[in-house]
Amino acid sequence: MEQPELLPDFTGATYLTVLERLHAVLRPRNYFEVGTFDGTSLALARCASIAVDPGFPFADMTTVGRVIDKPQLMMFRMTSDAFFAAHNPATLFGGPVQFAFLDGMHRCEFLLRDFINTERHCARNSVIALHDCLPLEEPITDRAYLAKVPVAPWRAWWWAGDVWRTARLLRRVRPDLSFTVLNAPPTGLVLITNLDPGSTVLADGYDAHVRAMLSWSLNDIGVSNHLAEVEIESTEAYVNEEQIGSRFWL
Repeated sequence: MEQPELLPDFTGATYLTVLERLHAVLRPRNYFEVGTFDGTSLALARCASIAVDPGFPFADMTTVGRVIDKPQLMMFRMTSDAFFAAHNPATLFGGPVQFAFLDGMHRCEFLLRDFINTERHCARNSVIALHDCLPLEEPITDRAYLAKVPVAPWRAWWWAGDVWRTARLLRRVRPDLSFTVLNAPPTGLVLITNLDPGSTVLADGYDAHVRAMLSWSLNDIGVSNHLAEVEIESTEAYVNEEQIGSRFWL
């Protein structure tokens, strides 16, 4: 039997370190997050923030203290679909979303909806970050949580889901967007800017886009081929203020 493709772990700065750098350099006036989980990423923001998560299972009181250390914090205990059906983040902020991190349900159609719904409330130079789009082996990409045993034993609790499909679709269908794809452990970070809040390309073709995504097999494409297509860069290219500022500005 042919062995599944297995790539080594990324060696760049972690996704949380990159997000922290972006907060420090860009100093967004507001921050929007889908998929807060234990609060680690939300704690990095020092500006007005909106967090959406069905549970908010915060890790400890230290994290809670950092999470609430903001001039304004709105937390919505619900799914992202329910949030967008009832709320407008730009209205809540009093202006467009400047920086967003999408790390909700790890299925491609969910991330696509979250991107569509977030972009329409952004400005052109806003930044949307996507997590988990760069898997290093196929077993961690199952649509069910931990349904397969990873080849690498140290990845026993890794679940990227199939959101790699969303990143692949966005690059193909929206070439007008500007992508920065980083080798941030554990499963990459995709930064998107040059947004178009008025675009309906993704929403109008949503059903067809989902069918296309679900027709793709990572085993057929190849893990290394997927990573080559999305054109990964090193996080070391985005270390200091000058380097980050050359690509992003708010």
